Amino acid sequence: MTGIRNEKKEKDWRAFQQSRLSLIDSRRLQRRGFRILILAIAVLVVSGSFLYAAKGNPLSSWSGPGQPREADSQPEPAFHPPVNGTPPNFSNTVEGKFYEDRDGHRLLYTVDPALQNRIQQVFQKYRPPYSVFVALEPQTGKILTLAEYTRVRSESGGIWQRATYPAASVFKLVTAAGALEKGLLNYDSPVLFRGNLYRLGPQKLNESARRDHRTQFDDALGKSNNVVFGRVASNLLGAQALKEYSEAFGFNHPIQFDFPVDMSRASIPEQSYELARCGAGFGEVTLNPLHAALIAATIANQGRMMKPYLIDWVQDPQGGKVYEARQEILGQPISGKTSQDLTRMMLRTVEDGTASKIFHRYGRNLMKKMAVSGKTGSLSGVNPPGQYDWFVGFAPADQPQIAFAAMIINHDRWRVRGAFVAQEALKTFFRDQL
Repeated sequence: MTGIRNEKKEKDWRAFQQSRLSLIDSRRLQRRGFRILILAIAVLVVSGSFLYAAKGNPLSSWSGPGQPREADSQPEPAFHPPVNGTPPNFSNTVEGKFYEDRDGHRLLYTVDPALQNRIQQVFQKYRPPYSVFVALEPQTGKILTLAEYTRVRSESGGIWQRATYPAASVFKLVTAAGALEKGLLNYDSPVLFRGNLYRLGPQKLNESARRDHRTQFDDALGKSNNVVFGRVASNLLGAQALKEYSEAFGFNHPIQFDFPVDMSRASIPEQSYELARCGAGFGEVTLNPLHAALIAATIANQGRMMKPYLIDWVQDPQGGKVYEARQEILGQPISGKTSQDLTRMMLRTVEDGTASKIFHRYGRNLMKKMAVSGKTGSLSGVNPPGQYDWFVGFAPADQPQIAFAAMIINHDRWRVRGAFVAQEALKTFFRDQL
């Protein structure tokens, strides 16, 4: 140390320190910006995850679409469904498509005229008190037929729009889906039941090594075993999970469609025996026929539920196109693996289950060409009164092209069954392949 100041060195040192501090500040800002960027990405990822169905949280699949609509950035069309007023009319055709003129617009429908006319012929031949048949493309949501019939003179139509019909054993599909998705059972898991497989009582919920019989889960669905499904709902799945999966499949939610449709409702009880009855198809659950077909289509489409649509496009009085349908995913209540397992289980209904007699008797040529997955449901109801008979499903089972729901209400005399109507529809739809 000399005690003599060197001003040049001090200036150089101060400049060095200043540049060093600036560099440190710059790096701090970079790190802070990087942390903010990471945080923003995390928020986007977490937020985005709620737009897709998550295994174990099926409710998220219905609360928003599974993916954005393809043309969200395009201007809004001048015509907006739903169309209020009377139900659609399928009387006029142009270039092979049904059309209807409403309020100065021409609506062109997606319905297949040959299929629609064939189902109407079946209904008019057997004349059930009430009947509905709905079919759609599983991968797109496009409606292929929307047929209904009633011989009750006081009815004004729109039977397919209502949701006063008991879901019956069709609801077993929801129970099975929940058990499969949660890993509680596999499609071929051994399951137990006691006594008559259709008679469900409180005492049958408890397992008994001495009295129980063994079967497989797929066989239980095919034969619509009420005891097995009562036990699955009450002893394995539970009320909360059954409620979640029912709502993931669209119960208690409005159905997005081009015409007004009543909402299917499912009230899931907490008490053990009532929960068992609900899971087996005897609960306070009502089902709209379009919704029933949509459930079958979801299983056929690897667990993805598509928005159904009937209006293909709309023309203004000058012939300009003011609306065109766009495909949209409503959600994914179950995984592709679960949908494949359900497909296997539903095959048993047609092969050796509750619909096998009708298909083996009337649909032999059809069954030689393809496998059909389905589920029956039968229960008495009061609105309107009668014996309800459901058959929902899809075909071919390995590469589905059509999903459907048939609902027939008979009185004392059974005029026709839902499975018969369905196999007639399939023979018409696949007429070029049979």
